[in-house]
Amino acid sequence: MGSGSTRPNNADDKMIAAMERGDDSGFKDRNPPKNADKKLIKEKEAKAEKTQGKTERLKALRLAAEKEGKAK
Repeated sequence: MGSGSTRPNNADDKMIAAMERGDDSGFKDRNPPKNADKKLIKEKEAKAEKTQGKTERLKALRLAAEKEGKAK
């Protein structure tokens, strides 16, 4: 076998080779572009902040209950 230098090694080369073979329907890029949906990102951040706020309130409640329990 050869050194492998003729084998396509990046997505563009693989796509071109597949098109030359006539097999362009099954080609999928391994690393698709990132989703740049700003609305979705902001919704996720808001949800994370809400969850973090709930966690902090629950922690404060637990600590207050522990202090009250020690006081009795």
